[in-house]
Amino acid sequence: MLSIGGPGKRSSGWISLYQKNNIYLIFDWIRMGSPAGEEYSLSTPQQAFYIQSMLFNTNSALQSCSQASRIIRGISDGAFGLQDKKDVLLDVLHNMINHCGAISRYFYPSIDGVKGKGEQYKGIHKNRGAFLRDIFEIDEGSPLENRGLRNAIEHFDERLDIYLAGEIFGCIFPSLILGEPDDSGVSHHIFRAYYLKEGIFQILDERFHVQPIADELLRVHELLVHFDQDGGILRKRS
Repeated sequence: MLSIGGPGKRSSGWISLYQKNNIYLIFDWIRMGSPAGEEYSLSTPQQAFYIQSMLFNTNSALQSCSQASRIIRGISDGAFGLQDKKDVLLDVLHNMINHCGAISRYFYPSIDGVKGKGEQYKGIHKNRGAFLRDIFEIDEGSPLENRGLRNAIEHFDERLDIYLAGEIFGCIFPSLILGEPDDSGVSHHIFRAYYLKEGIFQILDERFHVQPIADELLRVHELLVHFDQDGGILRKRS
């Protein structure tokens, strides 16, 4: 049996490899909660799992950002009309928001602990979030802290129920591209919209300024790429 883990006391877990009939079976023993008085940490194998999981989200979100940028540039250059590519543009912006919401939950978990799993799982999500915020230097006021961003994927079905349960009358727009929001007071309902002047994406009654989210997304992605190329280790940069 070969045990892979950090030197000394293994407070956060290890991976053991057992060879049987030339097949390696990987058993991952993970204890995410730290005993009282011990600083929370992740073992090296655990860190690689988080890096790869988050890279899936950032890669997809940045691909959507790139596609959205090309469409917006085309509108600006007059290559096509304001509404010609509206569904494609709104789809890629929606995809970016969804993946940023997923990334946000790594730093700001919505629940803590696992019911019925014992004391070692107490604080499992909260501790992980605090650990990752420190490594990635996610400060208070970060666009990723926006609860609406996390709710965009976590509670969207419930928000849709509540939104449609209200009085729906006036102008209804399933999708729309405008220069800026229409705050004239005329009754209207929008499922999805993008406002070019201020770079705002709207879904139902929630609005997101896209550029600050994209900037923070790119910063997190570049750190993930660095960590991945540096042996899959989450190491705070000095």
